[in-house]
Amino acid sequence: MRIVFALLVLVLTVGGSLGQASVITFGTENCLGTGCYGTSDPTAGATLQGLAPNVVTLASSSFPHSYPFSPGPGDFPGTDQIYVGSVQTGADDGYSGTSQRINGPDVMTLDYSSLIGSGQSLATLTLGIAADDFQFPVIGNPFIVKVNGSVDSALTTQLESLNESGPVVQFFTIGLNPSVDTGSHILTLSIDEGGNGGDGWAVDFLTVGVTTQGSAVPEPSTVWVLGAGFVLMALAAARVRAKIRG
Repeated sequence: MRIVFALLVLVLTVGGSLGQASVITFGTENCLGTGCYGTSDPTAGATLQGLAPNVVTLASSSFPHSYPFSPGPGDFPGTDQIYVGSVQTGADDGYSGTSQRINGPDVMTLDYSSLIGSGQSLATLTLGIAADDFQFPVIGNPFIVKVNGSVDSALTTQLESLNESGPVVQFFTIGLNPSVDTGSHILTLSIDEGGNGGDGWAVDFLTVGVTTQGSAVPEPSTVWVLGAGFVLMALAAARVRAKIRG
C-alpha cells in the first residue's frame, strides 16, 4: 500500500509541478562584434528574472569600444546595427555620421514562448538590453520606446537616463507588466528617436527572463508510463497480499 501511495504522489507531483524561472538571450554577447567584453560577463550585477514592473537593475560594469561596426552574418535582427532617428536632420555624434548607420526605428521581435510550459502563465516578465551609445542627457533628442505597440514610459525613461557619452555598452534589466503578454509570448520592442534624429545608438543583445506559475501538464508519454507503472505496482502488491493470506 505504501508503494502504491508513493507512486500516486509521484504522478501528482509531475502533473502539478511548480512554476520556474528561466532566461533566454537574443543576439550575441560580443560587444557589437568588437570583443570589448573580454572574459567579463556584461550582465553581471543585473537581475535577469523576477523583477516587479518598472524596477530597474544595472550591470556592474560598462564597456567602451571602437566603432564603426555592422551586423555580421547570423546576427539577431536589430542588434549590432547603428541606428539614427527615423527622420535625421542633424548629426550630433560619431555614429550619426557613419555610412553604416540606418534610420530607425530599431524593431526587435523576441519570442520567449519556449520558456512557458503548457498550463503555465507568466508571474513576472523581465527585459534586458545591452544598450550602446545612448546620450539623451547630453544631446537631448527624445527616444520613443514601445513594447508590443504601446509606449513604455518607464523603459523610455531608463534609456534616456543613460549618459554613455560615446561608444559604450551598458546592460540593464527592467520589469515589465506581465499583462503586456499577448498570449503568443512574443515581445516586440521598438526604439526610435525624435528631435533631429542625430544621436546614434545600437543594441548588442537582449534577454527575456520569466517566472511562471500554475501547473505544467506532463507529456502524454510520461502520463502513460507512470500510469502503467501504477497498475503494475498495484498488481504486484495484490499478489503479495494474496500469498500472505494463502
